Amino acid sequence: MSDRPFVVIGAGVGGLAVALRLAHRGAKVVVLEKTDQVGGRNREVTVGDAKFDGGPTLMMMLDPFRKLFTDVGEKLEDHLDIRLCDPSYRVFYRDGSRIEGTTNVAKMVDQINRLSGRKDALAYPKLLGDLADLYREAIPRFVERNYNHIGQFIGGKALPLVLRHRMLGNLAKGIGRYVEDPRLRMLFSFQTMYLGLSPYDAPWVYAVLTYMEYGEGIWYPMGGMVEIARSIERLATKKGAEFRLNTAVKKVEGRNVILESGEVIEAEAVICNADLPYAERELQSLPAKPKRRYSCSALMLYAEVDGEIDGLEHHNVFFGADFEGNLRQIFDEKRIPTDPAFYAAVSCKTDPERCKNSRSNLYLLIPAPNLDHSWTEAEENALIDGALKRLQDEVGFDPARILQRKTYRPKDWADDLNLDRGAAFGLSHDFWQSAYFRPSNRSKSNRNMVFVGASTQPGNGLPMVLISADLAERRLVDDGRLR
Repeated sequence: MSDRPFVVIGAGVGGLAVALRLAHRGAKVVVLEKTDQVGGRNREVTVGDAKFDGGPTLMMMLDPFRKLFTDVGEKLEDHLDIRLCDPSYRVFYRDGSRIEGTTNVAKMVDQINRLSGRKDALAYPKLLGDLADLYREAIPRFVERNYNHIGQFIGGKALPLVLRHRMLGNLAKGIGRYVEDPRLRMLFSFQTMYLGLSPYDAPWVYAVLTYMEYGEGIWYPMGGMVEIARSIERLATKKGAEFRLNTAVKKVEGRNVILESGEVIEAEAVICNADLPYAERELQSLPAKPKRRYSCSALMLYAEVDGEIDGLEHHNVFFGADFEGNLRQIFDEKRIPTDPAFYAAVSCKTDPERCKNSRSNLYLLIPAPNLDHSWTEAEENALIDGALKRLQDEVGFDPARILQRKTYRPKDWADDLNLDRGAAFGLSHDFWQSAYFRPSNRSKSNRNMVFVGASTQPGNGLPMVLISADLAERRLVDDGRLR
């Protein structure tokens, strides 16, 4: 094996997982990270005596997590103390009704019966069963693979699978075939927001996200989601990988990785975990591709709160009165939603060690337009104030109990994490940017570079970027870079 290192640019979860996989093979690995901590979007934020998950807060689809650790001779549970969140989350509707998502089918049927009646309740097991079938066939066939030509996407058994499951049909309409109550249609379709995509624009195949929640559950690693990144870093370091934090990369030219400091590292291969559009434009000096479509952004609030917060679970979802209108404003009109849906988390409900001195950690995520909209500070403040007022109305939370707070804006996603247009979820996941049509992990301009992460195949979300790391490793093997 060459003495040149495999250089990983970016210590997000995808980059960390590739580093671990390569180090396990005995390769020399150097990871370059421009910030002061690992994790990328999966970083940790501290405000006063409260700690927060910086971005992702849901651990779902455990198979890719287990596979990473198994592939390097380890066991997931030996490195992460994971807990099932039950209920998964509490949902608040504008009409005052509530429901709690859970993997317990009997409880879901009972809640649906009380919320909307017997017909929808009886339809739920059928919905869950069909989504399980979709999940079992779509993930291995269309997600867990590298694509070299379009025949791998549409050939063989692929097309019959697509037709049988109506994979390319509209997701929102598909859910409507099972349940009639508009509140349930929201409940079983909003999950595409994890991809920064409206369910009214999403293909049916993304209903697998709903199965992940209701079939397999939402999990939480004690110590915070950042422990996923840190556990991978610890293992990679143990296996010989070198991590260099506060080390920004300026350019990649062939094998040469040129740092902002002027240092040049000659690499055996470059694995780029920086967001792909940014990497192509800034690191490779390639022209921007104007036809690419981007996800929405997210306005965040991290607040240290005095005392406990009653009425909320660890995870909570708040819907506005007009769900479809809210999404249209964000995705189509690129303007501030008038009655936004949002997500609230209080992770100290599960993990008291996330706070000290009788504090709580309130995390708000409000899906919002990316930087295609010209944001003002007044708009940011109004969105956050509106969400806090909703909490006050629904559970009696007094915003005056907030001791310290930090806001994370669409511009911050761009400036801190190099996400084009402040698109918090990377490239959009519409049909023409999914599966075979999503940017390949093989660089077209530099045979020495492969990509890993949310904006390459297979897509956004922690399970997907772990699969992406697996695919990047396979790509290096198939291209003869790795034995």
